[in-house]
Amino acid sequence: MDAVTNASDLAPLQRAEIMEKNLARMTEAVRAADLKMALLVPTTSAMVGVLAALFRTSPFTAATGIAFHISLVPLVAVFVFVAVSVVPRLRPAEGSMLFFGTVAQQDVRAFRARAEALDAAAYLADLADQCHAVASIARLKHRIVRRAYITFLVALPLWAVAVYVLSSGEA
Repeated sequence: MDAVTNASDLAPLQRAEIMEKNLARMTEAVRAADLKMALLVPTTSAMVGVLAALFRTSPFTAATGIAFHISLVPLVAVFVFVAVSVVPRLRPAEGSMLFFGTVAQQDVRAFRARAEALDAAAYLADLADQCHAVASIARLKHRIVRRAYITFLVALPLWAVAVYVLSSGEA
């Protein structure tokens, strides 16, 4: 499609194809954010496990207690970001023919009848609504992922110091 082509010059099916590709691209952005977040879970879990094991076997001193707790706070924050990322709080357009939640809520016969009666304009409107909803989810998830990774990077040196203090038994 030429960049200067006016949208009104496109047939409804061409517009739908463009919007469907856009929706697929945005859905892929959501998947990418989820994948990035998923990589933090086992690493952060292992780091918390190491801290717990070392804290349990180290003599308790002010230094070990402070090192343990200061390093634990950002690691717990990473888990909070993961939890928030899993359940974005955005609602799809009501009565959507594309969003799985609203489709599944409908009786199969009613959904089939609505699908058969769907015209191009209504389909394009539903696609546009769905693109907007998915784009909002992608944007939110990528913001949360960024914060989680920054928090994780802050946690790394704190964790390394805590591991050193807890494993050396120094006060």
